[in-house]
Amino acid sequence: MTALAYLDGQWVNAASPHLGLSTQGLQYGTAVFEGIRAYRNLGHAQIRPFEARAHFERMHASCQALRIELRETVDELIAITEELITRNGHDDDCYIRPVACKTTFLPGTPFGVRLSGVDHSLMLTSVPMPSRLGQPTHLGIASTRRVPDTSMPSRAKISGAYVSSALAVDECAAQGYDDALLLTGEGRVAEASTSNIILRRGETVITPSLDQGILPGVTRALALDIARHKGYEVVERPVELAELFTTDELLLTGTGVEVSPVTSVEGREIRDGRPGDFTRHLCQRYEEKTRIEDTATPLKEARP
Repeated sequence: MTALAYLDGQWVNAASPHLGLSTQGLQYGTAVFEGIRAYRNLGHAQIRPFEARAHFERMHASCQALRIELRETVDELIAITEELITRNGHDDDCYIRPVACKTTFLPGTPFGVRLSGVDHSLMLTSVPMPSRLGQPTHLGIASTRRVPDTSMPSRAKISGAYVSSALAVDECAAQGYDDALLLTGEGRVAEASTSNIILRRGETVITPSLDQGILPGVTRALALDIARHKGYEVVERPVELAELFTTDELLLTGTGVEVSPVTSVEGREIRDGRPGDFTRHLCQRYEEKTRIEDTATPLKEARP
């Protein structure tokens, strides 16, 4: 079966190139994107996107930062996602990647690096992606720092910002770690390569605040909400690196990693190196929300 992609109102072969070599998003990183998981619901055997509205609302906000005026509304983007999953015949967990990028200069726009006077394209693709919920992560500390908010809007999911993540992962993977921890310019905890960081100390759940130049993660928001409902005090503030080595639990949240317990940092175990009670509860509630609870619009019947 040929995989299809959505490109500016058309359904095209996902394996064929459709953007020109002079695409601005390719040359300068002027693009925004999202990552959305869709899960097979255990009760109704349906494939459903998780938190699609929150992702597309964030995408619209990211587009504003790069002067990309999306023609598609949030509701239209959700409907396109529904059709994409159906057209590609997904019958199990999958991953949807929407991208909006700057393409070519509009008439009268002079050559150069710029945001105004440049057209854009919107594309959505999908691939199968099994869940990795609860898989432990061994973190290394990267020498590469998180791009500060003074250089690039940290609350926007901009493609060019992920060069620092790629450099960090390359460095830490070469040392045998699963993922990279990026620090702020001041040496405080920012986030992992593509996920947010959460700590638990006693009855308090702590995470770096948005003023530390981190992305406001959709899964992060869900995890903090679950923590509050469980009775934990939730605190968002700057986090010092030394705090990671004395915390009761440490975990990552993000669309890709879902909920991942961090069992060691730089080879030093977090407590006993095993997921704690809060992490296990968070994984359980995440599983219920993605596979059991009716929290999203059903898309297509999965094959038996």
